Amino acid sequence: MRHLLFALVATALLSTGGCYYDNEETLYPNSFCDTANVTYSGTIEPLVQSKCATPGCHVPGGDGAGDFTTYAGLVSQIVNDGPLLASIRWSPGATVMPASGKLPSCDIKKFEIWIAAGYPNN
Repeated sequence: MRHLLFALVATALLSTGGCYYDNEETLYPNSFCDTANVTYSGTIEPLVQSKCATPGCHVPGGDGAGDFTTYAGLVSQIVNDGPLLASIRWSPGATVMPASGKLPSCDIKKFEIWIAAGYPNN
């Protein structure tokens, strides 16, 4: 009788745990990646300006290949399978960029989405 009562109480306690409804962004605030509306002016340009078009790098007179301070300069490194994606993905054989450290995977995904959409100047 005692074992039956214990089993019933244990079953009741285990079944009342309910569901847990927190979302991923709340649980892991640095892992949420919003790729719903990737645009050049709102998404890509700010990334490029803060990570690529920095003093001495992808700017006029800088050491980096190309001038990324303009849309045309950035796009010149994309067309005809240019090196941009290989560099930011840190693909084997590519010149890895940015030199300060690999971009978060979310930022790389944003570049991929924008390029796959035809890299619109929006």
